[in-house]
Amino acid sequence: MKINNDSLQPYFDDLAKARHFSEIYDNVLAMSEAMGFSYFAITEHLNTRPNRPTPMSIINYPKNWDGLFRKKRLFGVDPVHRASDRRLRGFFWSEVPRLIPMTKQDYRVFELAQNNGLGEGYTIPAHVPGQFNGSCSFGMRTGEEIRIKFDQIPILNFLGTAIFETAHSLYHGGGADQLERPRLTDRQLDCVALFAQGLSTRQISRALNITYETAVQHIKDAALRYGVSKRTPLAVRVLRDGSLSFQDVMPRISPHSWG
Repeated sequence: MKINNDSLQPYFDDLAKARHFSEIYDNVLAMSEAMGFSYFAITEHLNTRPNRPTPMSIINYPKNWDGLFRKKRLFGVDPVHRASDRRLRGFFWSEVPRLIPMTKQDYRVFELAQNNGLGEGYTIPAHVPGQFNGSCSFGMRTGEEIRIKFDQIPILNFLGTAIFETAHSLYHGGGADQLERPRLTDRQLDCVALFAQGLSTRQISRALNITYETAVQHIKDAALRYGVSKRTPLAVRVLRDGSLSFQDVMPRISPHSWG
């Protein structure tokens, strides 16, 4: 699985410039193939509110499976979507049975997917406050394995969040050029880079030789400047506007080294 700053930075830069769904599709398709995935899906999940807009959906799944999924109207019962709606972090599809209560229908959905060309996958949840949930998923052909190192998962999560945010923004009338570009202090950028590498706040404080409370405040202030409340969206925004690059957030310090 090729996930490194040199190979992904150009895709990330192009994604930030996307102004049409076709550009997002082409970019994510190329990015998926570069990472070793066969398929992808960027979707907003089914919402039951009255007068709801049609959910955003950009899908590159096997045609047989996509057609069957729509024909059987599995949007509201998809176990991957249900698991995603209850998670903040990404997960492999093989983990779903331990994340949610599974029914016979859920196992049948996985069986149908396998029989129609879609095997293992990885989903990054996307929760937009005040709106309905969504996700970005990468999938493999039936019988193929996902080969990804543990320390590459944070980068995959950031990519999924950035992809969904770009598509969601375009679909609902926004755009990458409408994102604010606040300036962070050097120490705030240090903290963002380190938590993007997988370090906890306490580990960050030790790595930077600052107090735990100071590290918390740096991260909180950075999030406030970007108008977000979670760490992953903060890292995505900082990457998108060029304040940090993938080289800055690729794991170089092992979290285990700092206790």
